Amino acid sequence: MITGAIKSQIDQIWNAFWSGGISNPLEVIEQITYLLFLRRLDDLHTLEENKSAKLKQPMARRVFAEGNDGIGKAGGRPYQDLRWSRFKHLAPAEMYTVVGEHVFPFLRALGGDDSTYSHHMKDARFTIPTPALLAKVVDLLDDVPMEDRDTKGDLYEYMLGKIASAGQNGQFRTPRHIIRLMIEMTAPQPTDLICDPACGTAGFLVAAGEYLRERHPNILHDAKLREHFHHRMFHGFDFDNTMLRIGSMNMLLHGVENPDIRYRDSLAQDHAADEEAYTLVLANPPFAGSLDYENTAKDLLRVVKTKKTELLFLALFMRLLKPGGRAAVIVPAGVLESDSEAHQNIRKTLIDDNRLEAVIALPHWVFKPYASVATAVLIFGRAGTTESVWFYRIENDGFNDDAMKTPRPGSELPEVLSLWQKRASSSRAPRKRKYRWVTREEIVENDYDLCERVYLSGYEYPSDVPLFHLSALFDIDKGKSPAALAEEGVYPFVTSAEELKRHITYDFDGEAICIPIVSSTGHGHASIKRIHYMTGQFAAATITAVLMKKTEPMADVYVPYVYYFLLAHKDDLLVPLMRGAANVSLSLDRLRALRVPLPKLEDQKRHVRELELIGKELAHAKMAVDEAETALEDTFKRFIDKI
Repeated sequence: MITGAIKSQIDQIWNAFWSGGISNPLEVIEQITYLLFLRRLDDLHTLEENKSAKLKQPMARRVFAEGNDGIGKAGGRPYQDLRWSRFKHLAPAEMYTVVGEHVFPFLRALGGDDSTYSHHMKDARFTIPTPALLAKVVDLLDDVPMEDRDTKGDLYEYMLGKIASAGQNGQFRTPRHIIRLMIEMTAPQPTDLICDPACGTAGFLVAAGEYLRERHPNILHDAKLREHFHHRMFHGFDFDNTMLRIGSMNMLLHGVENPDIRYRDSLAQDHAADEEAYTLVLANPPFAGSLDYENTAKDLLRVVKTKKTELLFLALFMRLLKPGGRAAVIVPAGVLESDSEAHQNIRKTLIDDNRLEAVIALPHWVFKPYASVATAVLIFGRAGTTESVWFYRIENDGFNDDAMKTPRPGSELPEVLSLWQKRASSSRAPRKRKYRWVTREEIVENDYDLCERVYLSGYEYPSDVPLFHLSALFDIDKGKSPAALAEEGVYPFVTSAEELKRHITYDFDGEAICIPIVSSTGHGHASIKRIHYMTGQFAAATITAVLMKKTEPMADVYVPYVYYFLLAHKDDLLVPLMRGAANVSLSLDRLRALRVPLPKLEDQKRHVRELELIGKELAHAKMAVDEAETALEDTFKRFIDKI
């Protein structure tokens, strides 16, 4: 962990850039990355000098050549002037000239040493606008301790956090506690080949490396494993050069010497060279967007015919895994629950041709403040077919649902990990609305739906009461009036709100049940506040479903009974039918297919009478309480007036 003093130093550097005219957080960290790389090059050269002096032999590898760089007059500057330890002592104006006109051309020509860091410096740009700002940043960076690997790594992570907190480019950063959970659940091994095909800042690869150092400390003491760790284990792709530089530096500062971080448009380029190349895939790919077929890799289109990037990435993960390999990836809820043919086909492939092991539903606020979107972690492997899948609904990830992500006690992540690690030996006992194992057969019966709400509902249908689809009992249509056009009028107007509004016209006349078909709590979260029982003339918004009893229903049905049944079980029966990663809604087809238990007509009416009797008694009790409160207030007021 970095200290408060070091954080304060980083904040000073950040503020210096900001006040110096560079406010784009990506540009700030890119310029810092270049300067940190220059400082490391100087350290490597110094190491070689010391080794040469100790052994009394010529330097085996010179970072900075002898002689001049040949740029400008008189043969240019000596290469020694390009070293951090030299130019940091120059006056601001001269330092600015040396860095801008000599150091950065040197950086761009570094690719010959074949390291991933040097390769990504080939188009390095120097954008610090003034000598004063450069001198100030160099002074501040020079004071930051960079000797300890843990400090260097945490320091860079702290800076990466500033990209996220700046309110833009947050899509590049998966919360560290979620990354850590995924790493722990897949348990990287010293011989793994690990890939993130949408690596961004390389957060997953860094976390995997840290896990291996913690859990397998001998990995760096065995020559063969050490070579594998530094040169062959880690692979990351991205098509943003800035991200490649930042990701490479992140790995370097966390002690990985030469990871394979390279430019690659993962969805557009063919994957023959990388097919079945990796034993572990860790990723949080971009969710939104679609591609043209002609710009999409043909090998992915053979897996799933779609333009949607989230489905293409899932197809890619399957292609990259070696037989026996495993993956932990984040996907939007639409991948798990959408009804399109492409979505169903990719889920079928995941279940039938792979071994899906877990679906961990994440809170919709995990990616705030950038997005409120329903997502889940998928754990799967390339081995056999799916037998059973563990579903877990995380409702507390240790942080509050706010833009500041303030800590919240009672995180469920330790329980998730503990249950997962004990899955082979435990009784696999379910917990209502929280987690359970679901058989492949049940998933197939639900048309390969992987929405956690389907399997973690708390309701169990009675075995001794006939079940009927709502479509057999009711005509079900959408309301007809836009919710925004509510006007003061004489007719009740049903919207998704808890309270009825008013309208000047009516759309329906009769007995009906009205159910909101859009979530009442915003993006990424499925919920229904209440449903309404209506009689007579009323209006209904287009965001509601209106159920009116059929002229000839398949069974005798008492509408108030169905209303009370749905009201009582809306969270267990209606909410699980809602779909969507951002705009969560309930389709009429799913609603029509919902089953309700229907006892004999006299029993339906008896149940309703009992409920309404209790309701009347409760209303009378509330009225008595209100009257008593009013009397108490009047008595107290008279008492005050007398004093």
